[in-house]
Amino acid sequence: MPGKTRVCFICKKAFLKNDMHEYASARAKQLHWYCEKCYKEKIERENFSDAVCKIFGIKMPGPRIWTERKRLIDTYGYTDNTIIDCLYYLYEVKKMKKLAESLCLITPITVNEMLQYKKQKSVEASQLAAAMQQEQTEYIVPTQKKKHIHKIEYDPDEWLDD
Repeated sequence: MPGKTRVCFICKKAFLKNDMHEYASARAKQLHWYCEKCYKEKIERENFSDAVCKIFGIKMPGPRIWTERKRLIDTYGYTDNTIIDCLYYLYEVKKMKKLAESLCLITPITVNEMLQYKKQKSVEASQLAAAMQQEQTEYIVPTQKKKHIHKIEYDPDEWLDD
């Protein structure tokens, strides 16, 4: 390849330097070069990891979560965002107890429930926005006129004579 090239840290293929991304995750100690495809996957994987850690209160997802994630993606074609949204729906909206750090509760039924919930919230938000737009009224603040205050001066000596 003519020009400067770099090797992708994940797929180990050579690409032009201009087509590469130099990136280091929060836990990494050094920068690495990634091709466009591998860079997107790396970012998605980190976002998934951060969300799962936040939901379950753990430092790092274990091998069970990564295996279940792969199964959900391969079997149902779910994206990381769908999995994360479903976890939030189960644990934040439905207030289910977290019995284990697992994605086993993510099934087509719970994903459909989550999608219906999001659709309902979206409709409610758009209705609220439309209602607010219709109710916009213009408030006119009256200007204050200067009042003439008559100063009455008192003579302190008058008070003392009584």
